[in-house]
Amino acid sequence: METVKIVVAGRHETGNGPARRLRKTGSLPAVVYAKGTPTLSIAVPTAPLRTAVSGGNVILELEGPIPGLPRYAVIKELQVDPVRRAWLHLDLAAVDLSEEMEASIAVTLVGIPFGVTEGGMLDDLHHEVLVRALPEGMPSGLELDVSELGIGHHARVADLTAPDGVTILDDPDVLLASILAPVVVPLEEEAEVGEEGEVPETGEAEAAEKTGATEEAE
Repeated sequence: METVKIVVAGRHETGNGPARRLRKTGSLPAVVYAKGTPTLSIAVPTAPLRTAVSGGNVILELEGPIPGLPRYAVIKELQVDPVRRAWLHLDLAAVDLSEEMEASIAVTLVGIPFGVTEGGMLDDLHHEVLVRALPEGMPSGLELDVSELGIGHHARVADLTAPDGVTILDDPDVLLASILAPVVVPLEEEAEVGEEGEVPETGEAEAAEKTGATEEAE
């Protein structure tokens, strides 16, 4: 996991009004959680934060004249406006680089499955796995080669290869991807065709049968 330095400032006002004013200045209201210490309210500049998180999970190295400010932290939660997609608030969790941590990381499928070339369909079931590692050894993601999967075959968590020092915590039998068989649409049964190549309506057929029966009776 990459480490990125970011300069933060103390935040003394809380509430919706001060938070809106802070966002207008280009900073994001945030809190930092650390074991055994009070929660700190800080302001994080939005622009460098966007650059820092664009590549995935990162360790933030916090700098600023704030008593008790942890040196390293990771993003715990980022609140986003559901309509405007604007960032609203940031929760950070302090980390010790000498202690392992847990995090969900992305799984990327690579390659074109053999079964897809045969007409099957790739069903991408899970996109993340939970892993444990030292903060600096935490991978930004894992890749899984699915090129050898045929129709009816599956890829599981057990098929992932983790780097040294990284432990995958998810159940090894959890499916990550499957190759579904192509859907076969049955052909409709051929309708009975009349002498002129048309299918008679039900009423016409019944009338024809009655007429024939009458003629035989006569």
